[in-house]
Amino acid sequence: MVIAHYFKSIEHLLINSKLIADKTIDFKEFSIDEGMVTGRLLFLGGYTLNFMEYILIGQHRPKYRFNLSDSKGKLIFRYDNAPHHKEIPTYPHHKHLGTQVKPSKEVGLEEVISEIEIMILTESNRE
Repeated sequence: MVIAHYFKSIEHLLINSKLIADKTIDFKEFSIDEGMVTGRLLFLGGYTLNFMEYILIGQHRPKYRFNLSDSKGKLIFRYDNAPHHKEIPTYPHHKHLGTQVKPSKEVGLEEVISEIEIMILTESNRE
C-alpha cells in the first residue's frame, strides 16, 4: 500500500459514515509511503473529533491524537502516543478518560470512528 491508497480509504470511510454530519480534512503526502491526515469531524449529537495521524506505511504510526468532545466542548476521550505516562504498560499508547489515563493499543482513525459510532448508537437506543 502507498500513502495515496491510505488517504482514499479514509475518504471512503468518511463518505460511508451515516453519523458524520460535517467534516474538514487535510491530507499531506510527504513521500510515497509517508503522510499526515488532520481534521475535524462533527457527528450527530454534537460530538466533535479533532485528530491527527502521521503515517509511515508498513510501520507503526509515529504520532497520533484523537480528541472527542461533546456538544459543550467537554472532553470525552483522547487517544495519543505522546511519550509521557511511562507507568502505562502500553507506553507510549494510552487513552485519557477524564482525569484517568488507561492503557491502549495503537489506534487509527477507522477504529476511533467505529468506537464513536457505537457510542452514539448505544446512546440513541437507550433514549
